[in-house]
Amino acid sequence: MKLSVSQLASTMNNRFEHLLVSLDEAVILSGKKTEKQRIMEESEQADARRELLFVEEVAIKNREEIIQKRKLFIQQVEAELHVSLINDLAERFKNTDFILEKVLGYDPPIGKIFDVLYTESCSISRLEVLIKELDWLSDATINFAKQPKYRRFDSKGKLIVIHSLRSALSFVGIESLRTLLPALIAKRSIPAKSALFPELHKNIWEYTLGTGKTCRAIAEKEGMKWYLGYNIGLLSTIGRSAITTMYLKAFDGKLREKLIQAQKKKDPAEAEALNTLVPSHKYLISMWNTYADNLTNDLVASLKCRWLMVGIGFEDYIRIKEISFAHVKATNLHPLTSLLFRCRGYLKFKMMKANNLISKEASMLYLRNFGLGSDDVVLLMKTNLTGIEIKIPEIPQVPKALNN
Repeated sequence: MKLSVSQLASTMNNRFEHLLVSLDEAVILSGKKTEKQRIMEESEQADARRELLFVEEVAIKNREEIIQKRKLFIQQVEAELHVSLINDLAERFKNTDFILEKVLGYDPPIGKIFDVLYTESCSISRLEVLIKELDWLSDATINFAKQPKYRRFDSKGKLIVIHSLRSALSFVGIESLRTLLPALIAKRSIPAKSALFPELHKNIWEYTLGTGKTCRAIAEKEGMKWYLGYNIGLLSTIGRSAITTMYLKAFDGKLREKLIQAQKKKDPAEAEALNTLVPSHKYLISMWNTYADNLTNDLVASLKCRWLMVGIGFEDYIRIKEISFAHVKATNLHPLTSLLFRCRGYLKFKMMKANNLISKEASMLYLRNFGLGSDDVVLLMKTNLTGIEIKIPEIPQVPKALNN
């Protein structure tokens, strides 16, 4: 039973990785048919093709053999391109300062913001000095505070107008900023929307925010510091996000390089095959599995946080060798590592369940394998894991001068 549960966890995790990139890919992997496939099979065109298969069986078999040979050749060319590309990227993954700043958009003050947020000496003035250096975070904070749902009036019934970073920070308040700012920082790292993988941006953000909020809820339940759980969850996908962004940017350059080589070799067949290639979800997922957790650990270490001590959780996470909570417990890993392992498992289950990719029976085994009891599941089912929720008082303590 232990082996079968371990195999189930591995199969479901692979299905989840495909779901992040494309629901259709995950559906196919689960042995089901996508909506497009069902429509095609039910169409008159499909009936006509089946009749044609019967009438011209021999000719079509010959044609299929040619197509299959061409497909195998293209797969070989694609594999050779990716071996070279992945070797290049593996070297680039070592330059964490470059990745933080140029890939994720994380400027140097980010680590200081994390540290200041959770100290007793945290103040609006200290945060303002740091955030002012980051135009994107300043704009995101102001825009968040300006949402209609957070509209508030002062004691005289006058609308409180948010017109500057300081007024936005004062309006939201320190306690809510401890929730809001890490979420805005995490969102910054999410890969840009891509026409090739249109669902990826939304799905990774759902996974990122959901993991943060799940870790927070379980941390509070178990008497741990909520902000350690919240932030280890929010930061847990930065390696995956960096790999995605770097792969999509590097693919075109590597493709051009290979096309030039094919032209110099006067190999039109290879050049033609190269011209059919686009970024591959299979190779992207392979890189996630190989590099993401190690890169996340390196990137968090490079943030140089002195007060927000979540780095140890990521250091121990890369020591996990089996998809099993029993293994995590037996390896005696850090409590934050155990927390992240369990909460990632819940988010994977939740997102697969929402898309009908996991059965009820498999769900029970999967959750148990991640060390999640019924009390955990009940708590998390009652928790909103998909939105940034902050509490703003009816009359926020905004200094009078800021409203003029």
